[in-house]
Amino acid sequence: MEFLKKNLWKVINTLLIIGFALYFINYTITQRKHKNKIVFIDNVKVFSDFNMAKDLTKQNENKYKSQIKEFDSLVKTIKEMETKLQKLKTISNSKKMAYAKLQKIVVEKDNELKKIQNFVQNDISSKTWKRLNEYIQNYGKKYNLDIIMGTQGNGNIMYGKDNVDITDVFLKYANKKYEGN
Repeated sequence: MEFLKKNLWKVINTLLIIGFALYFINYTITQRKHKNKIVFIDNVKVFSDFNMAKDLTKQNENKYKSQIKEFDSLVKTIKEMETKLQKLKTISNSKKMAYAKLQKIVVEKDNELKKIQNFVQNDISSKTWKRLNEYIQNYGKKYNLDIIMGTQGNGNIMYGKDNVDITDVFLKYANKKYEGN
């Protein structure tokens, strides 16, 4: 019995030492990952490669497919009508009126689609940046960063060393968070 207790304590002590060593190694790696307290991310890359932005874009494309098909059909019809009218030497007033009416419908539908497209793009952008900003704040707190700056290559940060650019690391973090991991 005494032999078993001694061996059990040795096993427990060994496991504790290994556990502390692993914790220390993990902590050291995590801290080295961001030894700089000021870092930056490429906003354009983060936005375009963020899974939420991709998902919202696909959802909205599917939502408005029928309207886009309808518009494409109208454009095709007006082009066909244009070709036929150009071949005619004389064009009746009724054909001119039908063509003008179709042109008006195409312009109206085009304006309607542009409004929808602008609304959808703004909505996607707003929702995506709201989520990304949450993740950026959480990431900064988790890694004890002082500042996370955003860059687009034409703004405040025109250059930064690779070890200060956390775009790819943050993008992996954000996509994992978005996917629920």
